[in-house]
Amino acid sequence: MKTPLKVCKFIISILLFYIMVAGCLGTTHSSAEVTLFKIPFGHAGKASKNKKVRTNANFNYLPKKLGELSLFKVILNEKATGVIDKMHGKKLDECENYIAYYGNNNSRNILYVSIYENSEKAKASLMSMAMKMANGTAVFSPLIHSKMGNNVHFETEGMGLKHYFYRTDNILIWWQVEPDKAEATFNDLFKFDFAILNNKVNR
Repeated sequence: MKTPLKVCKFIISILLFYIMVAGCLGTTHSSAEVTLFKIPFGHAGKASKNKKVRTNANFNYLPKKLGELSLFKVILNEKATGVIDKMHGKKLDECENYIAYYGNNNSRNILYVSIYENSEKAKASLMSMAMKMANGTAVFSPLIHSKMGNNVHFETEGMGLKHYFYRTDNILIWWQVEPDKAEATFNDLFKFDFAILNNKVNR
């Protein structure tokens, strides 16, 4: 009889503990809801809040919408650089990189932005890329180019997508998009002032 009595006392003390905690929180919980206490409320709330702030801050420096496509996710810093280097099969010149997804997580509508130390390095990188792709590659069709102001804009097709890339001062932009969304998104892309990214990098 001693063992069951100890067990009962232990269970009662546990129940009293949860009743007191529930009272302090100003709420009541059924026995089925006790598992909620396994999550530290203060820590979970703080982590969620910090994550939200970081995401919004990154979104402010990139177009929130291109055509009907909304900005969904941003990858930056070493992770973005790793993705871009892997795509090219080699380590590229040092720069700050952003990869932005538009539409949803599985979208192929992706914006690549690289911020170089100065406009000369950005121009050299752009022209090197354009010269290699000028007559087409195994993946991309021959380049089409047009001049808008002082900048040259390039266009190509590949992997079932349209691709646009150009330079604005020290920043290179590459936009890949589904063909039926190309015109609307392309127009919005040119309206966006990517120079504000320099403020983020230099802060």
